[in-house]
Amino acid sequence: MKQFEYIEHTADLGIKVYGSTIKELFENAAVAFFEIFSEPGMIKPVLKRRIVVEKKGYEQLLVQWLGEFLYLFEVENLLFKECSIESLDENHLEAIVFGEEFDPGRHEIKNIIKAVTYHQLCIREKDGLYQTVIIFDI
Repeated sequence: MKQFEYIEHTADLGIKVYGSTIKELFENAAVAFFEIFSEPGMIKPVLKRRIVVEKKGYEQLLVQWLGEFLYLFEVENLLFKECSIESLDENHLEAIVFGEEFDPGRHEIKNIIKAVTYHQLCIREKDGLYQTVIIFDI
């Protein structure tokens, strides 16, 4: 099963994300974000950060979850390459993410993401497979 794929979208960047569980869907969404934003192969997992997100509903939780990576880059200059979700329900997510501080000499920012949007966002389960579309404002 593929983790994610790019989809056509005018002006913005869109992806379709898959997972066999809702947890895997959220982890694959993070992997997609890392690959869209930077080059994960160049990031060393030397820093460990706990992320806790609380929102009402999986869609809002997903936008907030991915938005945390933007926030941590903009405010603390951090890039990530791996994540492990420890707990997840419809209103709460706890995860550990691994990465390092941004070094312009070693790291490339491939796409400047301004925001994670709610446009077309709907998490669906069909035949035991979860999927969603995520549109990034770039």
